Amino acid sequence: MATVRLSDVQFDEDVYLSYLQEDRTDRNAYIASGVAVTNEQLNARAGGEGEITSIPYWKDLNADNENLSNDDPADYATPEKIGTGLMTARKLFLNNAWQSANLVSSLIGSEDPMRQIASRTSAYWDQRFAARIQGATLGIFLDNEGGSGDMIFDISEEDDSAVTDADRFNYAGFVDAVATMGESDDALTLIGVHPKTLARMRKENNIEYIQDSETGLMIPFYNGKRVVVDKKLPVIAGTTSGSRYVTVLYGPGVFGYGSGSPKYPVAVEMDELAGNGAGVETLVERKEWLIHPEGYKFTSNSVAGQSPTVAEYQAATNWERQYERENVALAFFVHN
Repeated sequence: MATVRLSDVQFDEDVYLSYLQEDRTDRNAYIASGVAVTNEQLNARAGGEGEITSIPYWKDLNADNENLSNDDPADYATPEKIGTGLMTARKLFLNNAWQSANLVSSLIGSEDPMRQIASRTSAYWDQRFAARIQGATLGIFLDNEGGSGDMIFDISEEDDSAVTDADRFNYAGFVDAVATMGESDDALTLIGVHPKTLARMRKENNIEYIQDSETGLMIPFYNGKRVVVDKKLPVIAGTTSGSRYVTVLYGPGVFGYGSGSPKYPVAVEMDELAGNGAGVETLVERKEWLIHPEGYKFTSNSVAGQSPTVAEYQAATNWERQYERENVALAFFVHN
């Protein structure tokens, strides 16, 4: 248990101005960019019973054949049918709590650690949400890498000493990665890159900045695709030396999410006798989420608890593709 105590607070009794919140450097760009979108069906299922839910979907019509018309009244066409499938998703039951001794607030004046904690919990949950997207992205990559590999284009070298510009992020490799989508390559609208990859793209003057009409922010684009930088994208150690970076191409809404309603989403507890009577305050927040990539089944093959951990989201054995490759708006470009 961690409690904010006087020893945790940098405090000058004579000259005390204000506290500045140190914001996290990793930011959740998935919701803002449209990669993850709320889904009413998932909202309903997130609030339903059980920990595992099945999401039915229609398969497409078979477009591999047709009938040739004729004038023979005895020649009957055989009708075809439409099929269905099921995607399986796993609910997440999450919570965290933060605690502060009341005496701390009394001694530092107008500043209140609990008020500061409460102002930052939204950003905290944004990061936990992003961790699930990042975990699922890695799990799907590893599942495909160990299988058909049809979502991956890899130009990387396992030995850093053998790396040339042809093995690093480049336009030709980017085009080939997009091409893994086949006829649906226009479904990929966003490219997620590691900060080191973004630095290379900038050095090559490949980034175009376009001002957002609503926010006024300058948004980076690469060949018409919005760029988000994410230091938690997969970095794979080379077999011999160096690192291999996984750049991810996403389509809009490839991750759907829904939110359930915990019985007590927020709770505040006051232990009046703690601190020898000064009191200790605890803030608890709870979440019930359903975060799921379209076209995949979460198998739960290696889940130990009630909810899968981020590490279990990253496990290839927990993911199984249900859609045809071209209907999953994800592609991976592996490079040095």
